[in-house]
Amino acid sequence: MFSKTIYKQTLKQNWKLWAIFTALTTLMSTAIIASFDPRMIALAMEAMGDEAGGRWALSLVTLLAQSFYGMQGVLLPLVYVIMTANTLVATQVDRGSMAYTLSTPIRRTKIICTQAIYLISALVAMFTILTVVGLGTVQLVHNGIWQDEHTPDIIAVAGVLGMEPSEVEARLPVIMESPEAMTAGAAARGIDEDVYTIYLGLRLMDFLQTEIYAMTGRPLDEIMGNQDVLFNYPQVMEFMQNLFGLSQEEVDVMLENALAGQGEYTYEPEVEYVHVGANPQEMMMIGMAAAAEYFGITPNEMMANLGLIKDHPQAMAAALNASGMEEETLLGFINHQLALNELAFDEGFEFNVGDYINLNIGIFLLMFAISGISFMFSCIFNLTKNSLIFGAGIPMAFLVIQIMSQASEDFERLRYLSLNTLFDPIAITSGGTFAPQFVVLSVLGAVLYVIGVKVFKKKDLPL
Repeated sequence: MFSKTIYKQTLKQNWKLWAIFTALTTLMSTAIIASFDPRMIALAMEAMGDEAGGRWALSLVTLLAQSFYGMQGVLLPLVYVIMTANTLVATQVDRGSMAYTLSTPIRRTKIICTQAIYLISALVAMFTILTVVGLGTVQLVHNGIWQDEHTPDIIAVAGVLGMEPSEVEARLPVIMESPEAMTAGAAARGIDEDVYTIYLGLRLMDFLQTEIYAMTGRPLDEIMGNQDVLFNYPQVMEFMQNLFGLSQEEVDVMLENALAGQGEYTYEPEVEYVHVGANPQEMMMIGMAAAAEYFGITPNEMMANLGLIKDHPQAMAAALNASGMEEETLLGFINHQLALNELAFDEGFEFNVGDYINLNIGIFLLMFAISGISFMFSCIFNLTKNSLIFGAGIPMAFLVIQIMSQASEDFERLRYLSLNTLFDPIAITSGGTFAPQFVVLSVLGAVLYVIGVKVFKKKDLPL
């Protein structure tokens, strides 16, 4: 059922086309992965608020599912499948080269099965390379698979303080108590100490919320906002003592002062926050647009590189003039946003390897089923033009129908007429059902290939 000689010959004739489409598909995927900036995603989520589905709603895998696997990742392999399937059988019959192959002692069944195996193995190789290169890019650019256990500043601070990184993680306030630790931590992150101070405060609040909820099952505001409730949880009091390195009495005084102040507990770093009037965010964005114009970049790029403004007095002057804000106020906003960006870099990057692999399995199975269509019609027809009418026309029609169904609600029902609907990237990355669709694509592809082989075995060929 397999001829090594025929396979080598087919590989030699078709490897360049395979290499071109594999390279293009992989490069497009790699470009999206490499250009992904979790800081910009955090900014977008913050701007959209709850409508965005949460602060970390858009991960890299989700972005790939919505973009690459929704269009480029389907279109390029689709074109490759159509071209190759037609070349493997119908074109050879049309040109007469199949007659020469059939004149050899190799049986017809072995020839056609070898062509089918080549096409399937080419797709396996294509999507294996896409997957491996994608995972490698995620690791090299984002450190997103085998991540360091501790952030760079924690490692640097641990060396200065003579502590284990895990000890520093459990007692973040010790960093703020040491000027040397603050300098080392800020340098390790590549930010100034004002931004680092705000960052530590934000990180500490996240740590408090997570740990206290784990101990009590209640949110931080509810626990810290009521002294009677607070003292019902001695484990929280012990946790606070260890975290801040204070005695029981000192923790009592700190919490009583906080409760007497605003009715809820907040931990603020020693940075002055200056509040402005109406629409401060809008005023800041106007200032950022002016600074972006000074640098000749887009406002989005400016928001991802706010530190540039602090280093260039002319850019700061442009931002101040455009926004009408006081310099201290604008600096406060910039520092706070830079701190949020650092927190986004720690927490905002999420890469689900399982979802990514399932996306690639899904798109392979879709191409496997579509290649079955193209291969079957390549086996049925002796003329290339007839093979392409169906072998290319039907898969392209599926793609057009899918695009139309996504573009307008008026065409939404058309999606049931497209095989592409069985590959739903969003369902894969959002916990939806996709296994049954994978089974259907697998079975359908196998059946189409079998039909193509059987038809080719029995049909009359112009020899």
